[in-house]
Amino acid sequence: MVSQKAKEAIEKLENGRYINTREILMGGAPYTARDILIKAPLIAGLNAFYITGTGRGKTELGHDLIGYFGDASCYAIGRPDFEPSELLKQVNLSRIKDAKSDRELVELTENVRKNLYFIDELNRCPQIVQNYFFDFFDGKLVHNGKIIRLGTDNYSVGFATGNLGDGEYVGISDTDRALKDRMHIMLKLDHLDYKPIPINMLDVFKKKKSPRTDMPEKRDLEGKDIIEVHKEFLERETNPLFPFLGVYFTEGLDYLENVKSHSKMACDSRWPNLEGIRADTDENKIFPISPRGILSAIALSSALEMIAESKGKKPEPSRLFLDSLRMTVPYSGILSPVYINQEHAGDVYSAFDTLFGEGSNNREDILKKSQKIEEAASLAEAGIKENKLLKEIASREGRWAPVAAALGDYAERIAKSPTEESRKLKEAIKSMRK
Repeated sequence: MVSQKAKEAIEKLENGRYINTREILMGGAPYTARDILIKAPLIAGLNAFYITGTGRGKTELGHDLIGYFGDASCYAIGRPDFEPSELLKQVNLSRIKDAKSDRELVELTENVRKNLYFIDELNRCPQIVQNYFFDFFDGKLVHNGKIIRLGTDNYSVGFATGNLGDGEYVGISDTDRALKDRMHIMLKLDHLDYKPIPINMLDVFKKKKSPRTDMPEKRDLEGKDIIEVHKEFLERETNPLFPFLGVYFTEGLDYLENVKSHSKMACDSRWPNLEGIRADTDENKIFPISPRGILSAIALSSALEMIAESKGKKPEPSRLFLDSLRMTVPYSGILSPVYINQEHAGDVYSAFDTLFGEGSNNREDILKKSQKIEEAASLAEAGIKENKLLKEIASREGRWAPVAAALGDYAERIAKSPTEESRKLKEAIKSMRK
C-alpha cells in the first residue's frame, strides 16, 4: 500500500501553473494529465521528452518542476550555438578539465547536487550538446573514461521539450534513434488525446494579463519529498505480468514467419524491405522494442499503479502496460515510417493504436494470453512448470514461444533453488488442487 506520506506528496504534485484537466484513461482507470506528464516521471525517475509547438504550456510545466527542486535543478534553453563548456558551467564543472587526479575530480564535483534537468527546445542544441544532456539526465558525467555520478540519493531525472525534426516544426537539429531511445517517455503535448481542454485555455486567458512567461515559484512540495516517494516506488514489488509482456515485445515481435532467419533483428537495416515479409500482419510495421523501451514502460506502469492506488483506483495490469507503451515507444523509431506516413498520415498514435489499441487483434490476443501468463507466472514462483498451460501460451505463429520458454525456464530455476517462500507457495497450490 502507498504510505500516507507518499499519498500526500502525490496529491500536492497536482498543483501548479501548468493547467490541463483532460482525463486520460490508462488501464481502464482515469488519470489527470499531470499524473501522466509530471507525477509518474518524477516518481519513477523517467526522462521525459515532450514534443510540442509554441504556446502549449511547456514553459509553465518546466517552471512547475523547477519550483519543486529549486537550487537542485538546472534549467537551460536550447540554442544552435550552445557549447558544452557553457553546460558544464551551469553544473559547476567548468574547472573539471583542470583536475589532475581522481581526488581532485571528486572535490570539483562533490557540490553538484542537481536532481532535475529541464531543457527547453532541446533540438535547437547541436547533437554533441544533446549527448551531454542525455548523460546528465541519467545522472552521470563521463570524464577521461571515468563515470562521475551526479545528483543526490542516486536520483537524477531529465525533462526536455522540442520536436524530432520531422518537418512539422522548423529551425531544429534532428535527434537520432539511439538518443530518442534514451528518453524514456516521448509524448506530443499538443496531440488531441493529451492537450489541455478548452476550459483550461479559458482559465489561462482570464487569469493572465501579460503574454510574458511567469517566473518559477517555490512549491509547498520540495525535491526531497519527491525523492522519498521515488524510494518508496523502488521498494514496491513489480507486477509479475509486466516482465513477461516485455519478453513478448522484445522477442515475440521479432518473429518473421516466412523469412529464412525468422528474425527482424537479424535482418537489421534491411527491415521492413524483405522478401517474404508479410504485409497483411504487423511484420512490416513494427520492429521489436528495445529493452530500455520495455523497462521504461514497466516503470511508467508501476508509477501509474502507485498513483492510482493513492486515489483508491485499480487499473487492469495488461491494459495499463499496453497504454504505457503508447507513451514510450511511438516516437522511438520502431514503427515503419512508410506505415506511419502512408497508412496514418504521419500520426504515430493512430499507427500504434491500429496495432495495439482498443479493438485491435493484437490487443485482444495479448489480453487473453495475459490471463494464462499470470496463472503460469504464479505457478512458476512456486517452481511448478505447467507444460499444458505453456503450450497454450506458445500458440500463434511462434510469437509467444519466447514467453512460454521464459516461463518454463523461470519455473525450473525456482525448482532447482527453492526459497522458503516458494516452498510455502507450492504447498498452498497443492492444497488448493486437492
